[in-house]
Amino acid sequence: MNARNTMTKTSFALTSLTVCSALAMFAGACSSSSDDGGPSSSGGKGGGGSATGPAGTGGGATGGSGGAVSGGGNTVTFSAGAAVGPMTGWGWIALGSLDTATSPTCGGTPITQAAPCMTSTSWEAQDSLCITGTIPALPASPVQADYDANWGLQIGVNANGDESQAIGQTFSTIAITVDGSPTAGLRVELHRQGDPAATTYCAQTSTDTGAAISLTKFNTACWDGSGTPFTAADAPLIDKVGIQVSSTAAAITVTNLCWHQIVFGN
Repeated sequence: MNARNTMTKTSFALTSLTVCSALAMFAGACSSSSDDGGPSSSGGKGGGGSATGPAGTGGGATGGSGGAVSGGGNTVTFSAGAAVGPMTGWGWIALGSLDTATSPTCGGTPITQAAPCMTSTSWEAQDSLCITGTIPALPASPVQADYDANWGLQIGVNANGDESQAIGQTFSTIAITVDGSPTAGLRVELHRQGDPAATTYCAQTSTDTGAAISLTKFNTACWDGSGTPFTAADAPLIDKVGIQVSSTAAAITVTNLCWHQIVFGN
């Protein structure tokens, strides 16, 4: 997602938000809430990411020339940092200010919340979106500021190259296929076209990677179910999808967490 204010944990984050970066992934929020009752927040966004095309394609801040949504099929794969199938946008990452990503890089330079990649993201794999990094432990009694600074790591992808179109198809489920570490306890996040950048919908994944999740399971506060639910009628308006590793009481090492495909179901 041209992460530009689009999806932050506080950003894609999924309602009391603090703006952490003008270039937040789904933009706007910068904090996340804990899965076991931490302070309220946008609940699972990613922040500070940016989506760009290969060098020389005119990527920059608009996400490159990924093209319009194709409108066909139900399986999204990835090739050279871009989605292929019913989504055709560029991939990106986002992270909290205390979180660290060593891969991907921005042409060899680390991507941080303060320095999102606005040129060309260098992914290690050609057929997947992979992230490696570290998430420090939250303090014993975290407050909102702790979640704001350390909400975790996120991989995201836009529906199309310049963020002008949503997916435009009616689906009822979504399945995310990942490998690497960790693969349990992930959040899947959706952004709906026309909503504020910081308003996103999340759902917890099962330990079974690739398992279908009903879109009606998504909620703007998935950690406790208190938010606004996503509806079947919202499906054509999906313009960003993300995967988030959220911070916890224990430090997390993220190692080659690779996103291989998205499968939408009817």
